[in-house]
Amino acid sequence: MFRNALSQADTDALIKLAIFGKASDNSEYRQNLAIIDKVAEDIFGKQPPLTSYIAQKTANDGVTIEATYITDKDVTIEHHRNYRLINCNGCTELITGGIIPSNAEGSTFEQSMNIFEGIGKMLSANGFKPSNIYRQWNYIPGITVLNDGSQNYQEFNDARSIFYGSDSWTNGYPAATGIGTNAGGVVVEVCAIKGEKCTNKPIDNPLQIAAHNYSQQVLDGKVIEQLSKKTTPKFERARLLGNTVLISGTAAIKGECSNYSTNAVEQAAETMEIMDRLTSKDNIPAENNGSQYNLLRVYVKREQDIPAVKEYMQHNYPDAKKHYLVADVCRPELLIEIEGVAHI
Repeated sequence: MFRNALSQADTDALIKLAIFGKASDNSEYRQNLAIIDKVAEDIFGKQPPLTSYIAQKTANDGVTIEATYITDKDVTIEHHRNYRLINCNGCTELITGGIIPSNAEGSTFEQSMNIFEGIGKMLSANGFKPSNIYRQWNYIPGITVLNDGSQNYQEFNDARSIFYGSDSWTNGYPAATGIGTNAGGVVVEVCAIKGEKCTNKPIDNPLQIAAHNYSQQVLDGKVIEQLSKKTTPKFERARLLGNTVLISGTAAIKGECSNYSTNAVEQAAETMEIMDRLTSKDNIPAENNGSQYNLLRVYVKREQDIPAVKEYMQHNYPDAKKHYLVADVCRPELLIEIEGVAHI
């Protein structure tokens, strides 16, 4: 399936592959990861693109790939084992593949701390700070599962808060997604930038409280020993980078309260209402004539809801490229999460 999917992609200027496909347990995840590495080397040789394997079932029960290209001829690219440095006119961007823990059997907190330690060293070695991160993906197995009263997502948020606490975030946090997977341990991807001459700003949403300002009442699980309280999810609702709007994982949450509807289409409609407000001409802090969605990644908690959600999305947002994944969302009552990229 991976070979077949790659056969549909243009391999010129290809720099990164995000690969989505189910895995029943950690053993199968590792087997699939080895297949991905082998096939990538067969096709691309000793310098394959970055890869990130996310254990989420796709809508067609196969493999879905998002491919990232660098087509600008003026850039230079430095290849490292699990990241790339992209240089252009004094601007440097660092993007990673999927960063995995040294031990996927540890607690979510232990895995996350291990990953962030590695990311911190990677950033520091190349002159970046954590606050240079502008986009981050966080994939967490059993995201809402409680272990002895400790929730996996909260453990991740606590580890992220400890890592982010090493820097001052004067220009807001990254756009980010925190979503469930069914195997493989915690996986994190980051994109960081420095020396940019374009707009780089956080975008808030008037319909939602900023996630990093949530109250303790909506945070699940218990306080870990290293901290005095549960820490909030440290991300912005979106970031504007140049003319690109990087939209964080968004669900049917207004203020800080969830929509408890058991109808997935109703939650999808409210989620898109929130995203439409986020990306509206009045809300983007730049002169523009409105925005257009280029890519929407739609996470659906219950697989049986995908046909109805897909019909709604296609009818209301026919021009945006979309794909659908089966994934648990960060609150038990939420059925839908959507992230995306738009351009103004």
